[in-house]
Amino acid sequence: MRRIALVVGGLVTGLVVGSAGLAAAATPAAAATKPKPPKLQLQPAAKPFQEPRTYVPSGPLFNLPTGTLEQAGAIDLYLKRLIRNTPKGAEINVSLFRLQTKGMASALVEAHRKGVKVRVVLDTDSLKKKVETYDYLVKQLGTDMTKPSWVTLCPTTRGCIADKSKPDSWSKNHNKFYVFSQTYDSKNVVVQTSGNATGGMYNQFNDAYTTTDAKLYGAFRSYFYDQAKKTPNKDYWRTITSGGTTASFFPKAAGDPIVDILGRVNCAGGTKLRLTSGLFTRDKVAAKLSELDHDGCDVQIASGSLGESVAKKLTMPGKGDGPQVRYFAGANVQAAHSKYLLIDGLYAGKKRRLVVTGSHSYTWDALRNNDEAMLSIDNAATFNAYAGNFARVFAAAKGRLQVGSLIKPPLVSDGAPSVENEVPNPALPTAPNAPAAPTPPGAQEQPAREREAGLPPVGEAPEDGPLGQAVDPTGPGD
Repeated sequence: MRRIALVVGGLVTGLVVGSAGLAAAATPAAAATKPKPPKLQLQPAAKPFQEPRTYVPSGPLFNLPTGTLEQAGAIDLYLKRLIRNTPKGAEINVSLFRLQTKGMASALVEAHRKGVKVRVVLDTDSLKKKVETYDYLVKQLGTDMTKPSWVTLCPTTRGCIADKSKPDSWSKNHNKFYVFSQTYDSKNVVVQTSGNATGGMYNQFNDAYTTTDAKLYGAFRSYFYDQAKKTPNKDYWRTITSGGTTASFFPKAAGDPIVDILGRVNCAGGTKLRLTSGLFTRDKVAAKLSELDHDGCDVQIASGSLGESVAKKLTMPGKGDGPQVRYFAGANVQAAHSKYLLIDGLYAGKKRRLVVTGSHSYTWDALRNNDEAMLSIDNAATFNAYAGNFARVFAAAKGRLQVGSLIKPPLVSDGAPSVENEVPNPALPTAPNAPAAPTPPGAQEQPAREREAGLPPVGEAPEDGPLGQAVDPTGPGD
């Protein structure tokens, strides 16, 4: 017997024949009875081939200045990941009060070199430190605004849009937002953050909120190009709402939207109010918060520093004990720098969980004299993430403002310039059991150990998932 292997249509089959069979195979009769190869049935693939795609969903992100280098720089690293994954031909628009780090400047220049249109609007305050960073951007991007990429400065005595409400006011572009026509596989991406591109992005408590809403993207992009025109307008105030989110753009010549928001709060049932700001000097906001606490609301405040009038309003006697106010002082070098208000309870007659965040500090300048952007977000998951972050910030603030206290907190003069300090820390404390950072990030603008930390608010769509949909609709919390 002999085994013969035949290849039929790509399939291997075996025939066993004897010596007589071999002889018979050569005859015509044998050929006529030769078995026919089976027909191949081609089946379509169960799933069409599809490359995995990465999407950027809406949601909050927070850094932890007392944590590891990756935790402290979570927002900075996240922004750089978005910049580095912006495809050729896309557009990045950045408006910042201060851009002083080599790392952020280099990320923007790298994007420009690969064919991304990179446009940057900066306040002239950005030149007060690390002017070489601005010079580098000018050399690489240029200042010709008819070209695909450029960098430009607001006028020296005002913001790009805002102008002084009084002769001695400090008017400036205090914005901190990044707008991407596309990054990864997502379009219409806006990141509104509280942090400047300085050491403070690592050394202070900051937040960022990402949206991929096309209408909000258009609003931020339009505001950016109005800034680039540099036409003064003391009453630029605009609001655009999409879904549960409203974007507001300053300056505003009259009224106070924060006081208006607080005016819609009802304290029945113990509504909770939480506020954090790097600098808190707006006394009308403080007076309203104090009033609400005495009416039965639960008010907590954590601020980097307090104005004199604000401290007086917050310690006014009334029916209740007054708001719980904490501030950062002494050894608390990792101060609050976020600027957000949280409302949990009755608002405009309904139970709501609202977040108001952005670059808008609780100062007079933010209202009247600055270019600013603010987001109001009506979303329970987003609120919960911010509430968790506030609890951490509040616990980190060791100074306490109390009615009748003999110990007076360090106060900011009501006439002092309204800008939060961003002094680099002499060292970066680490979380328990966390590896120590080899160099303080404040001393080295792009930390030597900077790594591509995970991109928390970004998820990959499953291979059979629909294109254009984010996996996680809210992103992570703290």
